[in-house]
Amino acid sequence: MVIIYLSAIFGLGAIGVSFFSGNLVVGGVPSSIILRFLQDEVARNAYFSGNSTRLHDRLDEMGIEEQMKAYYRPKISNEDKLDQYIHQILYDRTGYVGEAYQVNGGILVPKN
Repeated sequence: MVIIYLSAIFGLGAIGVSFFSGNLVVGGVPSSIILRFLQDEVARNAYFSGNSTRLHDRLDEMGIEEQMKAYYRPKISNEDKLDQYIHQILYDRTGYVGEAYQVNGGILVPKN
């Protein structure tokens, strides 16, 4: 029983360290960005009130999109695909559709 208890504590500790060090990604969003979001009252209020436009504006003011791009750029070198990928993550989490995109079956596609 002690081994199970210690294993659980160790596992939760490892997850906690990974989260707070920014090495964990939750729903496509790096934990360092989640922590910044949670510390911002305006962003939290916009998210929990369902105001996707205000939330998007606040995330833009905070530079969240650029931080996410910096995180994913080593994995996605094509800037257009990177932009679409980041906007898809933000759309999935907030419901906001950027001006350059339209929704097609839940997927953001660039407007032509």
